Amino acid sequence: AEGVLAVPVVKGEKSPTERFAGADATYTIEALMQNGWALQSGTSHFLGQNFAKAFDVTFQTADQKSELVWATSWGVSTRLLGALVMTHSDDAGLVLPPKVAPAQIVIVPVGRGKPDNDAKVDAFVARAVAALRAEGIR
Repeated sequence: AEGVLAVPVVKGEKSPTERFAGADATYTIEALMQNGWALQSGTSHFLGQNFAKAFDVTFQTADQKSELVWATSWGVSTRLLGALVMTHSDDAGLVLPPKVAPAQIVIVPVGRGKPDNDAKVDAFVARAVAALRAEGIR
């Protein structure tokens, strides 16, 4: 969330009454909104062997013994996309962070319209685009 979507988060662990039913532990990231509120944006549940016992989920070890699996469950939801919009938008619109923006830079040629200048501007823009693309900029 922070490294790609540029959404500030606080990491934490849910209390026993808040954790996923049957989990040994539930970890969360809470995205911080512009108004100071927190929005749960992702969870990870350490299920231990609880579900393996309930559903008889096993694996075969190297020495041919059957053992219960250790399981986790994790994910993010559309809430994280909502956090992205709430973090990076205002009344003027949405500005996406560079790692998820479809275009990072838009070049607007200035000085075109005069036949003797168009070729120079186009050549300059082509060089600039090539240099930016070479650096991985979209």
